[in-house]
Parts: sequence; structure tokens; C-alpha cells
Amino acid sequence: METSTVQSHTWQAKSAKNHTLQDNSRRTDANRTSARKIKVLQLIEGLNLGGAETKLMELVAHMDRDRFETVVCSLGMGDRIREEFEKVNVEFITMPRQRRIDPALIFKVAKLIRQKQIDIVMTTLFYADVLGALAGKFSRPKAVFSWETISAPEWLLPHRLLAYRFAIRFCTRVISVSHATAKWLVEKRGVPAKKVVVIPYGVNLDLYKAGENPELRKKLGIEPDARVVGVVARLHPQKGHRYLIEGAPGIVARHPKTKFVIVGDGELREELKNLARQRGVAEHFMFLGFRKDVKDLLRTFDVFCLPSLYEGLPNVVLEAMATAKPVVATAVDGTPELIVNDETGYLVPPADPQALVEKISLLLENPERARAMGRNGAQRVEAEFSLEKQVRGFQELYQEFALLHTS
Repeated sequence: METSTVQSHTWQAKSAKNHTLQDNSRRTDANRTSARKIKVLQLIEGLNLGGAETKLMELVAHMDRDRFETVVCSLGMGDRIREEFEKVNVEFITMPRQRRIDPALIFKVAKLIRQKQIDIVMTTLFYADVLGALAGKFSRPKAVFSWETISAPEWLLPHRLLAYRFAIRFCTRVISVSHATAKWLVEKRGVPAKKVVVIPYGVNLDLYKAGENPELRKKLGIEPDARVVGVVARLHPQKGHRYLIEGAPGIVARHPKTKFVIVGDGELREELKNLARQRGVAEHFMFLGFRKDVKDLLRTFDVFCLPSLYEGLPNVVLEAMATAKPVVATAVDGTPELIVNDETGYLVPPADPQALVEKISLLLENPERARAMGRNGAQRVEAEFSLEKQVRGFQELYQEFALLHTS
């Protein structure tokens, strides 16, 4: 029952009884040129190098500057991609917290909302979600939205869950990146289904083109006849790298020239390297760390793999599909909403090394089939998951609520 309620509030859903955002947008076109810009505050807990932070930066960069004026406020929990945010050329503010729990920030953010005459507040990640919703209670913007990008188990710890459920009462809508995450928000985090809308991630198709990259392979020291299995993900238990490493001996036994290219950094780097040594496959693994040329690296892969234990809607899977690479990924959360099993790639159970062995080997043994799956994936992304479509969803949502309260 709850699931169908959530789905009826998906931003792409249409019915005779419920006006869509597109309908409301069309009705207000005549007034748009005379109206002032809609002022949006993007509140994020910090600027660490994660998917949520990167996707927010991408969204801000592609907003229509003629219709929206954006202010980004970081609560100072991480600073790794600050320079990238500053390049987006919008007003940027940092409010570092003075202590682990800093209630004073609620009032500072509320003051900022009033001073900047903010219409729409959107929060990203837990600390910003709670603080932003409470700040909105005291400053009364036209709407407060929370952007939920992952169904992380740590969000369900009792103290976090209690704080979130209290704060979310003052939130206008909770935006989920997938239907699976929407269901989790309702069933596990206690968000009222009527508040949840779904706007899936999208990919900037101009950046991801099909094709090989033999020159980069050469620079990486990968032999021309080697087969490359690539992973792009932070080195964190969530991403399940260890299960690929545990399955690697089985893949290498069938395909001795396989290289596993691991892109990303994190707390497990040395542990994963040691595991590869213990399994006798260290010479087959390349740990490249953080890279800024992911779109180029994707073109060096024959197969893309994401063995995560949980996700929201993994943007990197969309990027791999947009690059026309077949994907082997775990069937967790929103991932099955991206991959059509046996058509654009393969879905496998989480924490199952042998399943990874079988499906990756199948693709390595059937290059024509792998290429066909890659092409199917690229077509699916272009049709369903473009960045343009994602940004349009947010802009229509913001406009709907900004104009709803305009006299």
C-alpha cells in the first residue's frame, strides 16, 4: 500500500486527478519573464568526495541561471572538493560547526534564509537534512526539500533516526533517487509516503561516449590483449570490493590476462591490497586511487563491476552504461532500476564472489554479447536517464512550490 502511494507521487507520474509539474510549469510560462528569479539555498553537510556531493555540484552547475539564483552553504564537514564547487560560479558560504552537535547553526542558517530571501531550501546528507528542516521552521521559506541519495544502514541508528523523524516533520518533500530508496524512506525512516517524490539521477551524455581508449591503456601499462574489469567506487565496506577480490582467482583461472582496475580511494586501501596478495592475484590488480579522468578510464574497461552491499541509485553505473560498457552489479536498492538483467548487463546477489566470477567470465568469453549489452545500456541511459531530464525534474519541483505561495 505504501509503495503504490510513493509511486503515485513520482515526479514523472501522471493522472487525471493529480496535476503534473509540467502542467503547472506551462500555466506559469506567461508570467515567468516578469517574475523575479527563484532563490534556492543548497545546504550540504560538507564537501567530501562522495557521490551525493558530486551530484549536487553537477545539479547546481546546470540550473537555469535565468530562472534560478543559487546559494550553496556547506556546514564544514569536509573540504575536499571546495575548489570544484567554487568553479560553478555561484555564491558559496561555509558555516563550520563549533562542536560535534552545534544547535547554534540552526539559527545561523535560518538567519541566512531570511537575509537572502530564500524561496527554496534543499538539504543533502544527514546533518544538513536535520539542521535545514529545523532552520526552515524558524525562517519559513516557501519549501524545504531533503535529497536522499542512499539507503545507508547508519541512518537507522536510533539517535539518528529519532532526530531525522522529528526534523522531517518540517520538510515539505523528500526527494528520492530511486523507487527502492523511496520505499526504504517510508518503511524504515518513517517518512510519510505523501511527502516522497522520485527524481532519478541523470548523466551528462556529452561527457560519456562509447569507444575504446588504447592510449590510456598503454599509459597504465595494460597489454593490448588483456581483458579489463573496472570498478569505480570509494574504498569503503559498502562498495563490496572484497567480494570481487575473493572471486578474482576464479576469473584469472579462466582468463589469465585479466586486469582489475580499481579507481577510488578510502579507508580500505591497504586492507584490500593485502587481500589481493593473500588470494594470489595482486599482480592482476591496479589500485589507481582518486582520479579526475574517470570518463576516460571507463573507456579502457571491457566490463564494469559494482559489487555494492547497498546503494541509492549508483550514478557510476549510469556513467558506465552511457560509455556503452556491460555492467555486472549487485541487485541492491535502486541498481535493478538501471540494469535490465541479461540485456544491459547482469545482476547478481550481494556478497557472492562466485556469482561475480560466473557473470564476469561470461562477458569476457563472449565479447560480441558484451558489446551488444553495452550498446543496449547506452540507449537506455539516453532514453531514460539524461542529466537534462534530472535537472528539469528539480527545476519544475522548485518552481511548483515557489509559485504555489506567490500572491
